[in-house]
Amino acid sequence: MSLGEPFKELTLDQWVSTAEQHRRDGFRLVQMMGTARPDHFEILISYERDGRCTHYRVLLPRDPRPELPSLSAIFPAAFTYENELKDLFGLSFAGLTVDYGGNFLRTKVKLPFSGAVTLKKEPAKPAAKSAPET
Repeated sequence: MSLGEPFKELTLDQWVSTAEQHRRDGFRLVQMMGTARPDHFEILISYERDGRCTHYRVLLPRDPRPELPSLSAIFPAAFTYENELKDLFGLSFAGLTVDYGGNFLRTKVKLPFSGAVTLKKEPAKPAAKSAPET
């Protein structure tokens, strides 16, 4: 990602139409990932065409079973990302073309990133001392 490729905000109702438009415009799906926040999940997605990426962020409420429409019918490779998000965060994807039923990844803890998020402040690190000049 270059510095000139920021993440644009998407609403849930723009999720599918944005993917469809990128497909029509000849983009490919590059990545889809998630981050757990205290009150929501952030789902990040990137599309690429001609060496330039377009990145989006959608915020998904922490409902008992958060759901997004699957993009796997638009971009077949999306099923891998969606199964990962399902296994790690407990997300649900309506219309998922290949559903591993929560068994895509083997993790020591079931749904490792679906629980409560606690933000910790790291203590400030002291500035490094520079060596004396000779």
